[in-house]
Amino acid sequence: MYNCARLSTLFQSYQASVQQGLYPEFPEASQLQVAALREEGEWQLLFNYIIPFGELLDQSGQTLRSSTGVRITLGTEAVCKFLVSLSMDFSSYYNRVHILGEPLPHLFSQMFARLQLMRGVKELLHCALSTLHIPPLHQI
Repeated sequence: MYNCARLSTLFQSYQASVQQGLYPEFPEASQLQVAALREEGEWQLLFNYIIPFGELLDQSGQTLRSSTGVRITLGTEAVCKFLVSLSMDFSSYYNRVHILGEPLPHLFSQMFARLQLMRGVKELLHCALSTLHIPPLHQI
């Protein structure tokens, strides 16, 4: 929940900086330079969480479909474990790396790539929490 609030605050700060003219508007996805992601933690978030998340949801749904009788078993424990692991890795990354850096044009490509990654993490968190019927926090 704390990480949801952190990410909401990050994007609010970015939007406020855009309105002040410090940062340009977010570019089209085709203009993003994924190669600007150089930190190991960035790739870890992408390959260990964002990409496999759909498969985790599919497996949780298969557990539901294969249940018989009155009792229904959901894979909620897998989603919870996934969220705990993601939260630890995300917090470690977020505490080390500055997403919104100096408003210098040569740093924008890395900032936009990181913001896109953070957008993916935010959507993943919201989706996972939604499967558990937990509304995400937008501020603390």
